[in-house]
Amino acid sequence: MPLFARASAFADFIYRHSRAVHTVKLALALFIAAAINAIWSLPHFVWSMVTIVIIMMGLPQVGGAIEKSLQRAIGTCLGSAYGVLLVITMGGYWDLMGLLILGVSIVCYINAGRYSYAYLVAGFTMIIVIGDANHDTSEALWRTANILIGCVIAVLVSLFVLPIKAKQDWRAQLASSLKIMTQVLEQHLNAGQEEPENARKSLETAMKAVLAQKKLLFSLEWESQTLKKEAATLTELANKQIRVITLLELLLLTRWKAEEDEAYARVKQVASGLQREFAYLADYVAGNTPDCPKLPLGLGYQLQQQLLKQLPSEPSDDSPEAAHQGFALSGYSWLIYQLAQALLAIHGELASLDLAYKRKASSQCQLDIPE
Repeated sequence: MPLFARASAFADFIYRHSRAVHTVKLALALFIAAAINAIWSLPHFVWSMVTIVIIMMGLPQVGGAIEKSLQRAIGTCLGSAYGVLLVITMGGYWDLMGLLILGVSIVCYINAGRYSYAYLVAGFTMIIVIGDANHDTSEALWRTANILIGCVIAVLVSLFVLPIKAKQDWRAQLASSLKIMTQVLEQHLNAGQEEPENARKSLETAMKAVLAQKKLLFSLEWESQTLKKEAATLTELANKQIRVITLLELLLLTRWKAEEDEAYARVKQVASGLQREFAYLADYVAGNTPDCPKLPLGLGYQLQQQLLKQLPSEPSDDSPEAAHQGFALSGYSWLIYQLAQALLAIHGELASLDLAYKRKASSQCQLDIPE
């Protein structure tokens, strides 16, 4: 299935009601843990429920739940192994506490980067396993087992019960960002010198959408091997959107005199075609059109030539005011040209993602052909 194809009605329903669906899934996972305890009466079973809540509470997407579960499982095993080793080998209270403090301190020192949660879990698992230093290894092992049970339940429920995909959330955030950029550019081109109402607030919303895309990158890598290979492309796509937002902010700051209205209006007329291309791209990402829009060949060069025609070849007089006017108009045209370059870059990143999915589909078709 193409990356930007229209989502199915079922997937769209899950995404639109993701909060309610996520709440139901969390309740179901807790019910499963409670049912297991009712049947087998596991000691310290509450830790499985705590684990489920920690993993599923803030990460509704499948990829996020898988990554957090794995990190929690790894951290739990490491912390538990260290804690049990201390309980078995250390007889003195201060020997035990000293090595516990040393272990937690080391984990705190190396706690950084993508796998920081695993280090965090390892640290507090050491403390949980050792407890009050009563040297009861059975309690330590049961606590570890219950945490791992909670990890398994959280992953299975996330994967198989109304899965909430990070890819759909990422697509929605990307479409929202492009749509807002298109609207702000259109408002600016249709407005006079006055800044369009709520334009800055709209750009802030677009920036939040871009940041949301970045937060979803790790989840996307766990959900799709294709997107994992295209991690650099996804990052560049987010950076290009930030570039567009910055350029739009600069356009909103432009001011000119009343007698310059005609010159700026001509430049804006040239830029209106650019706004339409942004709109086509936003519709494609949202799934409203089946095919990726093809930008005109040499869009950047064509726009550059059209903008140059609107600039005065030489100032009408040698006054500083005339020189300033020409400089300001050329600067405004430069911003429009940079927007075109950013649009081309975004289109290129989207085309790269499309091509990656087409290669995947092609390879799957070849595997399905009987020999």
